[in-house]
Amino acid sequence: MAIDAQAIWQVVLLFMGALAGALFGGVIRWSGTRRERRLRLTMDFYSEFHSPAFNHIRILAHDALQNAPSMPAAYAASSGETRDAIASIVHFWERVAVLMQEGALNPRLTRRFFAQYARWWSETLCDKGGLDDPEWGRTLSDIHGLFRKLAHARPKGARP
Repeated sequence: MAIDAQAIWQVVLLFMGALAGALFGGVIRWSGTRRERRLRLTMDFYSEFHSPAFNHIRILAHDALQNAPSMPAAYAASSGETRDAIASIVHFWERVAVLMQEGALNPRLTRRFFAQYARWWSETLCDKGGLDDPEWGRTLSDIHGLFRKLAHARPKGARP
């Protein structure tokens, strides 16, 4: 029984088409899943930031940081719940900064949700100094970079 060359080519082309379709479908599915994860993580940060527990932390940290010469100085001078609040604020913004750098957050929504807060927290955490602190410097530099990106967000309703 002889095998027709044209039939072999049809089988090969059919196989290659199925493989290409599977790869294309996988890429589209992966892309959609990635978008979904980025959106979910961005929304989780927004929810955490506005939760009653974190609001209490923000108030405690702000009170401690407001009159301090720098964030590291405020942290060193505080204790207990206030010290934990400062660390929580710093680590919240650090997580946002690192995940934004890695592309794990939705950049448009991150700017929309946090730009107004970033401008304010930049003054409190980074603008007073501490970027060269041996313990906190790298973290504050990452946060400062995030705040600079978010501060340059276009105002709501601005044209592209």
